[in-house]
Amino acid sequence: MEKKDKGHCYFGNLHYHTNDASTYQLLRQNAKYNRKHPTEAEALLWEHLRGKQLGVRFRRQHPVYDYIPDFVCLTLNLIIEVDGGYHTIKEQRLNDEKRDAYLASFGFHIIRFTNEEVLYDLNNVLNEIKTAMNKLSSENQSANTTPTAKIQEDISNFTSSPNISQDCPLGTPLPRRGGGRLLILSAPSGAGKSTIVQWLMKEHPELKLAFSISCTTRAPRGTEQNGVEYIFLSPEEFKKKIHNGEFLEFEEVYENRFYGTLKSQVENQVEAGQNVVFDVDVKGGCNIKKFYGERALSLFIQPPSVEELRRRLVGRQTDSAEAIENRLAKASYELTFAKNFDRVIVNDDLEKAKQETYEIVKTFLEG
Repeated sequence: MEKKDKGHCYFGNLHYHTNDASTYQLLRQNAKYNRKHPTEAEALLWEHLRGKQLGVRFRRQHPVYDYIPDFVCLTLNLIIEVDGGYHTIKEQRLNDEKRDAYLASFGFHIIRFTNEEVLYDLNNVLNEIKTAMNKLSSENQSANTTPTAKIQEDISNFTSSPNISQDCPLGTPLPRRGGGRLLILSAPSGAGKSTIVQWLMKEHPELKLAFSISCTTRAPRGTEQNGVEYIFLSPEEFKKKIHNGEFLEFEEVYENRFYGTLKSQVENQVEAGQNVVFDVDVKGGCNIKKFYGERALSLFIQPPSVEELRRRLVGRQTDSAEAIENRLAKASYELTFAKNFDRVIVNDDLEKAKQETYEIVKTFLEG
């Protein structure tokens, strides 16, 4: 079911909205994954919230307004978050405050606990939750309304859509349910990333690897076909998709020459059973990993040293001395991103690096 209102779409029957169906689908996928992989504290608290043990129903990892809280009670508009110590970091706290203010604008009350509070002071945590529940219940009764009634009012004008299912919009492909998975490989220029990727795809067809098909505004070359090598768009079409938030990542190389990766294209390839490979720069790799979280494996191919990288670039004999120096300066910067990737593979021996990458990818795809 779908309803459009002020530039947003509302999906399902449980008060959830987002900007587009593809984002909704991806958030639901991430929510389902998170439900299967709770932290110890989340699992412990869920044992006391599940099954209406506190008198109302709580949902675990249920998307609400472009956000996936750990636990939500829609009857009381109460959200409970259980997180680690990173919430004590100033920058993250500011992000949480903005997020809380956003959810509060829709009438939600948010309580946050650390993992330690749940694991070592559970009784106090439960008492705080009960106190909040009693307060919210009393306020709702005084106002002679309930959030649930408001939800039903909001969705009363929903109309059916042939492309969106209330239970499983657009097929909701989950990697652990037979669909493909996501692999991100990034590296400084000259580190050997492309060589390793091409070897994996040629020598190990059983991995079912396929490059993500990118969009571009350049014209097709030679025998290139739309939807095969690239998805060819006009600059106007590309900019419209940027405005609609349809890209995972994109870059304007120069004026009106764009390249980018569509969320919907990735979903289509994953649903078809392909394990999608993103061969991207380090910033693009970080952005894609941030979007997909644990559904994607991110690998950083690292040269043994900047000097070795210089030797390789000189040996290629494809760049001028100035271009090589520029590449090395960029590489030194890109190397600082290595810590943001799931695994770092040092390519000091190409055959060894190939095999290490294969073992890591194989383990991930079979997991």
